Amino acid sequence: MQSRSERITVEELAIDCIDVRELNRRGWLNGRCALRWPEFRWPGIERIRIDRHLIHIELRNQITPQHIHITWTRCHFGGSRPWIHCPHCNRRAARLFKGLSGYFCWACVGAPRYESQGRNEKARAYLRAYRLRERLGGSRPVTDPISERPYRMWRKTYDRICAEIERLERTLVGSRIVKRAPLWIRPLCY
Repeated sequence: MQSRSERITVEELAIDCIDVRELNRRGWLNGRCALRWPEFRWPGIERIRIDRHLIHIELRNQITPQHIHITWTRCHFGGSRPWIHCPHCNRRAARLFKGLSGYFCWACVGAPRYESQGRNEKARAYLRAYRLRERLGGSRPVTDPISERPYRMWRKTYDRICAEIERLERTLVGSRIVKRAPLWIRPLCY
């Protein structure tokens, strides 16, 4: 059995997941779309065919293809939002994660925890400060100064993020977490 620190996290699973929002943003849900491997980012998929209401996936190591159903819900201010259904439990989800024999929802993959759930309070504050600094262009919390406002970011948003970073880092000054922190943390993939 794996220990608590070795268990897989959602951030690790999100590297190889099918996100219906991403497919919709790219315009692949509007009509018929057939893709082969070099055209998309999923290395385990041999061929994928996307329609408005169905995703047909042929995996490299399996004979039987996987069929994932898509439903649409109306939004309050017009338009519609797509949802994919887990092939195992038929639960509606926005993302399906790579499991042993295909793509399944968060619960069917084993309900993995988020990276921050395995950390103590100070480590979560460090991770949050790191993610906020990443939005501003990237630098290490506590040790580096906050970078300049990125181009096209609202000044009000930048001031709010800086205030949050300063609030989080006030508790981290002089703590062991800053000395032991890694130089690089896995970027968010969702």
